[in-house]
Order: sequence, then C-alpha cells, then structure tokens
Amino acid sequence: MILALLAVVATSAAPVRTPAERETLTQLAYVLGQAHALHRVCAGPTDDTWRGRMQHLIETEAPPETLKAALTASFNSGFGSKDAQARDCKAAADAEARVSQKGAALARKLDHSAR
Repeated sequence: MILALLAVVATSAAPVRTPAERETLTQLAYVLGQAHALHRVCAGPTDDTWRGRMQHLIETEAPPETLKAALTASFNSGFGSKDAQARDCKAAADAEARVSQKGAALARKLDHSAR
C-alpha cells in the first residue's frame, strides 16, 4: 500500500519541499524504519523490503545532504524503536499492518501537498 502511494508522490521530478513537507518525509522515513524492523521478524534478517522502499524514496526525492541525513537517521530510529519488540511473527505482522497504514496516510499527505 505504501509503495503505491510512494510512486504517486514521486511522479514529479524531485520537488522542492516546504518545511512541513520535509517534516512529513521525516515521519514517513521513521515509519518505514519501523515497518522494516517488524517485517524482518517474519521474513528474516536479510529481508530488505522496507529498506528498499526507503532507498527508492531517497532516490526519488533527491534531497539535499542535510535532509538525506535526517531521513536516514529517522529511518534508523524507527527501526531501532521496533527492533526489540514483537519477536512473534503474528504480532509483528499485525504491528506492521498498523505501521503501514500510518505510512500510507503520510504518503497521501505528501501527495496532496504536491498538487
């Protein structure tokens, strides 16, 4: 779900983002990090599904280095916040679904602001 919305957000050439949009991107990076940690509980430690989506976001946004660093730090922080939680696959999958919904809402918010 988030991937489709990221594609919509990324349809234009690297946009110039307002401070509010940069904050939303930072929140989205955090959520992607959380989803990455939770997804790996079921998929295994080498799975990079959500990390790949984060990489796609950075490539599409082509942010200045300071924003890129903030997005990376936010992703890593989100990952760390969930990495120690939900060792059970079912619980992790349920949490991942909730986190994914939050990410989809953030992506929609970015999509609407880009219009």
